[in-house]
Amino acid sequence: MNTSSKPIAVFDSGFGGISVLKKLLNMLPNENYIYLGDNHNIPYGDKSKEEITQLSIKILDFLIKQDCKMAVIACNTITASSYDILKEKYNIPIIETISNGVEDIIDNTKNNNISIMATEFTVHSNMYHDKILNYNKKIKVTQIACQKLCPMIEHNWNSYDDRFEVLENYITKIDDNSDTLLLACTHYPLIIDDIKTVVKSKKTNIKNIIDPSTKIVLSIKKYLIDNNLVNTSGGNLKFFTTGEKKDFNDFISQYIKINYELERIVL
Repeated sequence: MNTSSKPIAVFDSGFGGISVLKKLLNMLPNENYIYLGDNHNIPYGDKSKEEITQLSIKILDFLIKQDCKMAVIACNTITASSYDILKEKYNIPIIETISNGVEDIIDNTKNNNISIMATEFTVHSNMYHDKILNYNKKIKVTQIACQKLCPMIEHNWNSYDDRFEVLENYITKIDDNSDTLLLACTHYPLIIDDIKTVVKSKKTNIKNIIDPSTKIVLSIKKYLIDNNLVNTSGGNLKFFTTGEKKDFNDFISQYIKINYELERIVL
């Protein structure tokens, strides 16, 4: 198999990376893809840096055995904890989420006042905060740790009667003057319509809600073009999960409408 025909590997702590995969399938439909969701070990947001890094190494070891040409960390928590380590350890190109999210939110704010919704780990890492201030020290950054969102999305968001109450609790923490909100967890765009509804109902000053997945996919596309790695004759998709196949299939079938394979693995 020539290098351009090898699959792009996308991985996440669970289902969140589906928001990135959907954009990839739309913008680069002729690539081959493999996706790994570590559903058995989710959530990652309340784990230590060491735990997340060890899990991430197991994931990438597995994906490299699948002969992928590139790996996409479709998870802000893994990026915040482990990207630098993974980049040094492996010889394949690794695309992360946070740099793209930073560029996206800076491009969209008009008043230099932004709010970020993320997991506890991502917030406490301060990676978004520090990278944004490296671009522009005048930007005010409010970070909101959303402990409950990722597990609720992972386990059927619509089944929770208190889901809007939970969202309202986080959205009320948005700075009153923020004009832009970044969804800094790949799970959150999967409920973006509900987030928009609550943001509007709370009469915030938010003008833009940023799902950075488009920016992420554009950076992947540019890398493929620049390195002559674009595939023009693919289109295969295979999922791997460490969780239950039925649960995984029930979830992804809501978002992915093309044929795919699904296999359960143990890392």
